[in-house]
Amino acid sequence: MQRHADAPASWLARLVQHHRSLVLAALFGFGVAGLTAAQLVRYLIGSGIAYNRGDVATVDIRAPYRLTFISEVETNRQRDLAEASVAPIFTPPDVHIARRQLSTALALLDRIRVLRSEPDLSEAERLARLRTVELLDALPENTALTILRLNDAQWGRVASQVLSVLDTVLRTPIHPDNLDKVRAGLGQYISLSLSPEEAEVVYQLASALLVTNTNYDAAATAAARRAARESVKPVERTYEANQIIVRSGQIIGALEAEALEKFNLRRPTLSEVAVISTALISAVAMLSFLRAATHSTSPTAPLRALGLSVGLIVGAVALARWLLPGHGVLPFLTPLSAVALVIATWTGTLAGLVAAALVGVLVGMGLEKPLEMALTFATSGAVAVLLLGRAERLGHVLRAGAFAGAVQAVMVLALGLPLAHAEGWALLATRALVSLVGGGVAAGLALAALFLAGMMFDLLSVVQLTELSRLSHPLLREMVVRAPGTYHHSLMVANLAEQAAERIGADALLTRVGAYFHDIGKLANPHFFIENQLEGVNPHDQLDPYTSSAILRQHVTEGLRLAARYRLPRRLRDFIAEHHGTTVTSYQYAAALRSGNVDPEAFRYPGPRPRSKETALVMLADGTEAAVRAARCTSVEEMEAVIQRVFAERLADHQLDESPLTLRDLEVIRHSFLETLRGTYHPRLQYPSLGGATRAALPEAAEEWATP
Repeated sequence: MQRHADAPASWLARLVQHHRSLVLAALFGFGVAGLTAAQLVRYLIGSGIAYNRGDVATVDIRAPYRLTFISEVETNRQRDLAEASVAPIFTPPDVHIARRQLSTALALLDRIRVLRSEPDLSEAERLARLRTVELLDALPENTALTILRLNDAQWGRVASQVLSVLDTVLRTPIHPDNLDKVRAGLGQYISLSLSPEEAEVVYQLASALLVTNTNYDAAATAAARRAARESVKPVERTYEANQIIVRSGQIIGALEAEALEKFNLRRPTLSEVAVISTALISAVAMLSFLRAATHSTSPTAPLRALGLSVGLIVGAVALARWLLPGHGVLPFLTPLSAVALVIATWTGTLAGLVAAALVGVLVGMGLEKPLEMALTFATSGAVAVLLLGRAERLGHVLRAGAFAGAVQAVMVLALGLPLAHAEGWALLATRALVSLVGGGVAAGLALAALFLAGMMFDLLSVVQLTELSRLSHPLLREMVVRAPGTYHHSLMVANLAEQAAERIGADALLTRVGAYFHDIGKLANPHFFIENQLEGVNPHDQLDPYTSSAILRQHVTEGLRLAARYRLPRRLRDFIAEHHGTTVTSYQYAAALRSGNVDPEAFRYPGPRPRSKETALVMLADGTEAAVRAARCTSVEEMEAVIQRVFAERLADHQLDESPLTLRDLEVIRHSFLETLRGTYHPRLQYPSLGGATRAALPEAAEEWATP
């Protein structure tokens, strides 16, 4: 019988999986197209002005409102000028080069002295030999002849002056850029007492011996130029409302194009390359998110949460890319972490982290200082998700938003401090303060989005759960009046299941609220359930087993009807449908068996079996609480035996096969149930009856306490 039941179930599972695959493929296509359009939104919408640099304006373009902004174009121009004004920096003059050149000069002068004193050579021969000496081959012929014709006294003055000039000049920095300039200025170092012919010889010889004595210092030059750039403060430009930005007929330059960008009046020209590049980025982003989301959620989780998450990412990126550029501190107020918080609540922590990273990067790319903004947004969103956890309390969302704002403020300070002296400390402090406010806005916006999504798309959230957890709900109030025993039983089941949920990492708030409503179907026939019956009065005694079982099983379908009427979220309806799974009404089934063979399917609850940890917990808590109460245990051992029996029956009946509970979870749950029930149904002492004499001896207060 089990084999025949598994075949359609397997076929149905394959059909559901195929359906999910198609929906995921459709979501991927929608997400890629939506993200591509969101990133290109400034190309697609705006004032319609598509001017580029170099175009001629056909109309006057005026500022729609007053705006002061930091002009990157003018600031960079001023910084370029400051950098260009820094001359190259060279190392100090090398004294070793100076000494080497003076030694060379002495050797050269000595060689000339020898040639001058050769008695056996004619003037022409001495001239020829002089022109072959290294460093003298380029001397003008008249200067060479002057060297040979000077008398010894004149030559002595010339030689001394050459050494003196070199000693002086080689102490100053000489590099390739100023070598010719220094050589041209050698005349100012030559003594005025020399004749013009002697001075010319000194100049030519010193010039031949002059070399560079310093090297280009690239590091020092770069540091000086960098300092010069950083010393230039950002240049602000202000436009008054209705002021003309570009006149008709004017060629649009870099400054005009920048102003149009700041006012969001310029729609950039869309190119095929930009579309392809953006589409590729969108595809990678959407693939990453969908992979994370499907990994985080159960295969049976509603796809509408995933669809809404994709739509939320696309909408957030589109609005931010359209509205934020050119608005000063507004990007720091933007509650982007709210997107990550909402998605984490719907589809899990991993999906929330990926969403925080994607939204942060995609939005930051469209702003000034894209790397810093992307890092700031992504980090604050990720911290918010990590602090959110399971979002079982409203305070968790508020705390996550507050910390997101604090982290964003810290990131703003950390990344802005190096440039604070240039951009201004007041601007940095304003950005940090606005970031703190943005965290609070993000928390409020996340709560509002969760509430609206719960109302419109039946997505259960902490906001709805908190509201439904109040015992003033109309269904619970009706239960107090018409089925007080069921009400008390539901509270006991909620207490049992919630304690166990916290220990195994399930959603404790969802478990508690689900337990409150799991038996609301008993309101249709409250007196047919033992917890609402008077002692000894049981209407089932007058019914046949089939009718009796039908009435008991009917509380599931009646509960679903009431849940739909009161618009309870679908996630809570699962507790109503699954808390009995497909078990049989054992008492009625046993009674029917005494009359002969019967089909157990006629006594089974409609199901389905529990498919989540939370609904499985309520099933176990429901059965355990009823069994322990009925057994009226007198010891902890008896109580433990009853709990083990309930767990064993559910396992043997395969009721937990579709739930994600592990054997270790079941052991933790069993111990939790035992501890909770031991404090509730602990054995009580039977107090002896007090005789008249003893009663008379009691003090008045004690007598009042002992009186029934």
